[in-house]
Amino acid sequence: MEVRAARPEDAPALGRVMVGAWLSAHHGQMPEAAWQKRVEEWTPEVSAQGWARMLSSMAAGDQLRTVLLVAEEEPSDPVGLVLATEDEGDVSGATAQVNALYVLPTDQGRGTGRLLLRTAAAELRRRGFSRLHVGVLTANLPARGFYEAMGGHEVAQRTFDEEGVALPETVYGWSDLTLLAPEA
Repeated sequence: MEVRAARPEDAPALGRVMVGAWLSAHHGQMPEAAWQKRVEEWTPEVSAQGWARMLSSMAAGDQLRTVLLVAEEEPSDPVGLVLATEDEGDVSGATAQVNALYVLPTDQGRGTGRLLLRTAAAELRRRGFSRLHVGVLTANLPARGFYEAMGGHEVAQRTFDEEGVALPETVYGWSDLTLLAPEA
């Protein structure tokens, strides 16, 4: 498995990974009507358009502290992604947040998520971050178990708005990125 920086031509694959993994991961973790609305309106093509805008903005140098990585076994065929940005809640600028970490269901359980998170942590350290947060739906027990196994500690509870429904979210944190990426 190789992890590399996402490129503009990855936008369609990012859309496919994000939508497929998100829908699979969150089915049953929110009201069925909210999940069904996502199924109907949020296609891989719609998601790919958002990724294309982000990648274009990154290429223009507008998001210097944003990390967007893909994992692939075969060249140009991403099976996982991680997106991390500056945590806007930390005025010191030392904390990053994982906005998305998704692996296609068919590729889960093979260490891809661990590799993506560790590689992102190393890149975040190179960009001057020292801490990391990630929010996960409280009902998403597999994801919570993953972040706990990676050494994350619960640091907060908050809500996430999904189609007007406030869903409970648990925030995990690493107070020192060297715990995830000893060598940067």
